[in-house]
Amino acid sequence: MEEKTLKLRAYSDDIKNPAAPINPADEKSLELAMKDAQIEEERSRSLEHLKTIVQLRESLKQEQAKVAEAAKKVAELEVRVKGTTEQEANELAKKTAQLEEEKNRSVEYMRMIEQLRENLKQEQAKVAEAGGKVAVLEAKAGDLVTQEARIRELTDALGKIAAIAATGKAV
Repeated sequence: MEEKTLKLRAYSDDIKNPAAPINPADEKSLELAMKDAQIEEERSRSLEHLKTIVQLRESLKQEQAKVAEAAKKVAELEVRVKGTTEQEANELAKKTAQLEEEKNRSVEYMRMIEQLRENLKQEQAKVAEAGGKVAVLEAKAGDLVTQEARIRELTDALGKIAAIAATGKAV
């Protein structure tokens, strides 16, 4: 803000004698001139203040617009963040549920593996037992072959005896 200084002479150039009486009319006109200058100075200050007020109001409007725009952006970002957070929470819940399902399946598969191992042990025991039975059966089969051979021999011998007996009767 610019200050204006008004220079007024307290004494006119015509007055050489300071002791001379001052005319009351001159004093009044000087006083009026000073008051007018003060009024003009106050008007000038008021005008400067009004200009400053107008500028500040305009700046305030611009700042309020900026604040409103920033608030709008913040609200949009909060909505996005909230949406993203909800989406992430939903995905996390889904992933947690899937993980829990996979854990349950893994536990079930482990049970199945243990059951299958137990079944395999039982089958291996049966195979071992069957291997022993196979050996016994093979031994019995060998005995059967031997007995079949003996039966054939005896059948052949019986056939020869019957042939001799038939020949003896016929004679």
